[in-house]
Amino acid sequence: NVQGLFNSTQEELVAVRGELGTTEGELNETKLELEETKLELKNVTESSLLKRNMTKWDIFYSPTYYNKNFTGPLYQQLRASWDSISSKLFGVTMTDTAITLMKNVDGDQSCGDE
Repeated sequence: NVQGLFNSTQEELVAVRGELGTTEGELNETKLELEETKLELKNVTESSLLKRNMTKWDIFYSPTYYNKNFTGPLYQQLRASWDSISSKLFGVTMTDTAITLMKNVDGDQSCGDE
């Protein structure tokens, strides 16, 4: 029966449209959450990030290391990075000014991004 098939298809279409409306609503809610989070992140300063309890291990959250196997080359890269700067830091007090100066001199404000 063609009419019955038509009615059934029409009912399915109405149901799919309803699901689409629900999905669109959820997507809009997620978009609002994302926009709010972006605004919050803009208000987070680097020094406020530093005031949290960071440890020497937090470097592994950088894109260079995070979710990657720690291999010989990554070890060498990490060691070379620290060896190259550590001898130059003796006697320097690590203040916001000193850290900012080092970042500006280095030209790399990321943590291991290459």
